[in-house]
Order: sequence, then structure tokens, then C-alpha cells
Amino acid sequence: MQDDKLRLKGLRLGGIPIIDWFIARMGLREILLSVLLNPAYVDAILVLVKNILIDRNALYAIQEWTGQFDPQLVGGGKIGDDRLGRALDRLFDADRATLQTRIVLDVIKRFQVQMEQIHNDTTSVQVSGKFENQKPEAIQLKKGHSKDHRPDLKQLVYSLCVAADGAIPVHFKSYDGNRTDDSIHWETWSSLKALLRTPSFFYVADSKLCVEETMRQIDKEHGWFVTIVPRTRAEVGDFTDELLAGDIRWERILRKRSPRKKLEFDTFDHAAGHHQLREGFTVHWIRSSQKKKRDAEDRRDRIQRAWDRLENLDLARGRGPKTEATISKRVDKILSRYHAQQWLTVEVKIDIEEGFRALQRGKPTPETRYRRVLKKVPMLHIRRNVEAIARSKAMDGIFPLTTNTKKKAVEILKIYKYQPKIEKRHALLKSTLDAAPIWLKKNTRIEALMFVEYLTQMVAALIERDLRAAMEKKKVKLLESLPEGRGSKTPTIEQILRLFEHRGYHELYDDKTRLKTFTDPLTPIQAQIISLLEIPPEQYLRSA
Repeated sequence: MQDDKLRLKGLRLGGIPIIDWFIARMGLREILLSVLLNPAYVDAILVLVKNILIDRNALYAIQEWTGQFDPQLVGGGKIGDDRLGRALDRLFDADRATLQTRIVLDVIKRFQVQMEQIHNDTTSVQVSGKFENQKPEAIQLKKGHSKDHRPDLKQLVYSLCVAADGAIPVHFKSYDGNRTDDSIHWETWSSLKALLRTPSFFYVADSKLCVEETMRQIDKEHGWFVTIVPRTRAEVGDFTDELLAGDIRWERILRKRSPRKKLEFDTFDHAAGHHQLREGFTVHWIRSSQKKKRDAEDRRDRIQRAWDRLENLDLARGRGPKTEATISKRVDKILSRYHAQQWLTVEVKIDIEEGFRALQRGKPTPETRYRRVLKKVPMLHIRRNVEAIARSKAMDGIFPLTTNTKKKAVEILKIYKYQPKIEKRHALLKSTLDAAPIWLKKNTRIEALMFVEYLTQMVAALIERDLRAAMEKKKVKLLESLPEGRGSKTPTIEQILRLFEHRGYHELYDDKTRLKTFTDPLTPIQAQIISLLEIPPEQYLRSA
């Protein structure tokens, strides 16, 4: 008969020992303690970092979540929503700009992060609720240009900079929800210059950086920039005219295997000669063979989808818009949705249909008298704008990069090609870290929470960077981190945490006395990851 006093208690470890290892290497606890001045608040912030990375719960659910884990890993397992809220309040009141600088400088030094090239991009984080009584000293949650395609919701703007060395986040700031990207770049560049104490780094961003005032300011301060020229600039139209006239000569500068289609190659050509913006900065016109195919397919798809929607307006049956003004408004909305305004021309015409209606009720007879009725029927006349389509086709695969440096076109191209890496950091923020929804009411706490999200991104990026660097050093081509044991060249934080998700141990108790601890051996892939990251196995092995 089993002793009633014996009981078995299971506790999770998950990926927390890996996260703790990198938090320790960053010196994050010590830096936070020097600012927050309260170990309990530091524990709360670090538990929040771990929760965001692993499960992402609302504050009120985190205490229950910590009950599954070894208490030593989650601040004793007794951190409730009240302490978490007060920790966020203390973090908001702290000098977060100085705190961020200290953390980043320590990371650069401890992990030897190269800072010669920094990429910037913004995204929007949506919130649900009215948020009517917002504190004026914090970010203002407002409606703006929603990158989540939710213009009906309020949001904040999340600006992030990453180093072109593992895409490590090195600068972050939250802005009001209606802040535009072009107004952010000079402030961001100035912060990076103060952080690095030098303007000698490449600042790379999207077309919102291509603003005369911003480019001239960076150039005046002896900084370097690389950005893409927006299609609305007059220089793009001038180049298109030259291209259609046959005055452009192309030179091959790069050939590489396509990342999307492994059996194909992407070739890059450069427009010969000297091209520049009206401000005097050099423009490199680049043509990509793979982008040319994608642009053509995208244009065909947009035209066809817009055409189908226009034909389905069903004006004749009276279920759609009635007046010419409302019809035109609906047409413009459809063309705008598919960005097909330049390729399709739509005319609204009113056709007159003649009909006859009996003057009396009942079944018509030879004596029935009729009156003539004229009915206005709106009709859409849709046609393709052949000239505009030809101009667009000529520019398929072509994108202009502008810079204030004298580097060759192929070098500028390679610098800019790293830009998509920052988009993956935004994807991490919105998918794995689940930045939205935000279960908070105070905009002060929301601003502090965004700082915690940034710290979480940094921890995740450092884990990925170290693991991939170790794979390269030890010539491990594939890590079996994908489902079903499939190999990955670039394992992600999601894959790593999934492999350790169910990692834990059991403790056998006799009443309140612990008799023995049982720990399952590490799986081969878990042991390989720990070895590559140089984490002592004892972090995952418990013994009594």
C-alpha cells in the first residue's frame, strides 16, 4: 500500500536557464538594480522578460504562471500583478535613456558587437480601448498610420535600431501613435551618435529618411547614410524617361543564389554613369532580376483583383451605390485598396434605358394603355492605361539607393540588403513576444512595458547570434531545431525555446521532507545547443 505522505511534485525549467545565462552575461540585473534601487522590482522586471519570451501573459496571470517553474528561476514564484505594476511605474520614473545607454554599451563590450552599420525601422503597436485620460508626460496613444491595417484602433509607434551584426537591438524609443517616420530619423541618428561618441557609422533606413533636411543634417555632422529614394521624387520620373528613351546602359555588379528559389540566381545590374538627387547626393540605380519577376506578377495581380471588384459592384440591380458621386467614391476606394490607380482608368457613365409601364393594374389586354419610362442606369467603363503600365513595366526590378559616401554601387547594395533583418525583429515583437494586445490601462505603464519588450528583443537576439556564431565556428551546417527533427541553418529563439519547453524535473517528498530529485537526461539536440552556447549542463540537471 502506497504511503499517503509521499507525493511527487513536478517543476518546469523550460528555456529559462538559457535566458538567465544571457541575462547574467549582459550584467542586466546589476544595471537595473542601480537604477530601480529595489531588488524586488528588478526580480519583477526580469520575470516579465522571461514571461514575454516564453508564454506572454497579462500581469494578473503571471503569478499563476510562475507556479509551474522552479521558484529560483522566477523570483521566488510570488510576484503578483501589484508588484509588477509598481515595478513598471518605477521603471517609467527612471532615466530610461541613460539606462538604455548603459545596457547597450555593456552588451557591445561583453559580446563584441560590431557597430559600423546600424539599421532603423518603425512599426506600430495597436491598443484596444478609449484611453481618454492619458498622462501628458508619457506617450500618447492615438490613431495614426497603422502598419497592422487597423486604422480604427489607437496605437503607439515603436522605433528600433539594430546593428548589422546579428541584428542586435541597440536603440529603441516609443512615440505617439500619430508620429510620422520622417520626423524621427534626425533624433534617432543623434542618439546613436551620442551613444557611440562618433558619427562614423552607416545609418540605413527606408524611404522616409530621404528628406532633404534630414540628409543634409547627417551629412553636415559627417555621418553616413544609405536609403532608398521614394517613387514620388522627380528624379524617378526623369530616370524613367531616360530608360524609355534607351539612354541607360546597365553593368553587372553582383550575382548570388536567390534566397527564395534555391535553384535560381538573382543578378544585380547598375545603371552606368553618375546620377544624383537635386541635393547633390549620389544615386545608385539597381536592377534585380528576381525583383523584376515579382514586380510584374504583383502588378498583374493588383490589376486583375481591382478589375474583378469593379465588375462586381453590380450597379444595374440597384444594390450598389446610386449616384454618380457615390459610385466614383466607391471606385476610388477600390483602386486605392489595390494601388491600381495609375494602371486602370474608370469612367462612370449614365445610360438611358427605355421601357413601358401599364397605366392600370391587372393582366395586359389589347386595350391596355402604356406610358413610356426612361430609366437611368449607371455603367462603369473600365480600361487599362497602356502608357502607365508600360512605364511601370520599364521600372520592374529597379530601385534607387542614395548615399553621401563614395563607396561603389555593389558595396552600397550589400549594405542596404541587410535592411530586411530588422523587419524580422518587428515580426518577433508581434508574433513570439505578442506585443499586442496590451492588458494595461495607464499609458505610463505601457511606455515602460515597451522598454521591457525591447530588453526581451535584445536577449532573444543575443541568444540567436551566439548560437549561429558557434555553429559557424564548429562547422555545424544544420541544427535539428525544426519540428520532426528537420535541420535549420539559422535557428531562431522560437525553435530553441520550443525544444526546451517541456524540460523540467520532479521532487519526491515525504510529508514536507524532500527525499529525492529526478531529472530526465538531456536529449541529444538539447545537449548540443547547451554545448554550443557554452552553458554548464548543471543549469539543467537537478540532484538531491
